[in-house]
Amino acid sequence: MPQTVLVTGGAGFIGSHTCVELLHSGHEVVVLDDHSNSAPEALERIAKIAGRPIAAAHVADVRDRRALDAVFTSHPIDAVIHFAAKKAVGESVQIPLAYYDINVGGTMALVAAMHDHGVHRLVFSSSCSIYGDATTVPLTEESPAAPTNPYAMSKWTCEQILADLCRHVPELRVLALRYFNPAGAHPSGLLGEDPHGVPNNIMPFLTQIAVGRRDELSVFGDDYPTPDGTGVRDYLHVVDVAEGHRA
Repeated sequence: MPQTVLVTGGAGFIGSHTCVELLHSGHEVVVLDDHSNSAPEALERIAKIAGRPIAAAHVADVRDRRALDAVFTSHPIDAVIHFAAKKAVGESVQIPLAYYDINVGGTMALVAAMHDHGVHRLVFSSSCSIYGDATTVPLTEESPAAPTNPYAMSKWTCEQILADLCRHVPELRVLALRYFNPAGAHPSGLLGEDPHGVPNNIMPFLTQIAVGRRDELSVFGDDYPTPDGTGVRDYLHVVDVAEGHRA
């Protein structure tokens, strides 16, 4: 059945692609985004791809309870997909307090608002970074968590708090999705990853070099057990990530 879904960070990289999947599936979409690492133009492109607009867009910080209350009061929200967070491992080491404040504090403000307004279904965007320097692959849900930086710890902390809330609030339903390295762009070419400032991910860095916005890419490491000694990573296409959140 069609539902109204609140997507926090809905103008961002994964959030915007998820909005497209939700609209294609017949759902109504409400977006909350402060555009600290996204552009309002993404919402227009979502509408162009999906053939219909989102129901509403709210420019606000996910930690702002007054703004959250206004969203839940204004729309009949059935469920929430929560992307709004800071996400760069290196940056989290430099500004750990901001990561805990935004990632953990924002999640708690959101869940509190949901509870107050009778909304009990949440899909939480987590991260495989919670596994740390795992020595056994492939990773499973039973693999032990061992976060090694404030970003990973913030995601793991949110998961633990949400799990505990589910034990004490019977009506609450939370699904945490863990994944590594989303990359790519929508096949239309209208949506992709275009962060503010210096990219923290290799794909937008490469594309900015390709169009002349940056001069070169630094490659770190030459002694990995790979054909040329440089690092190899798994990547997941952003549309697949978006479809997973929609499902």
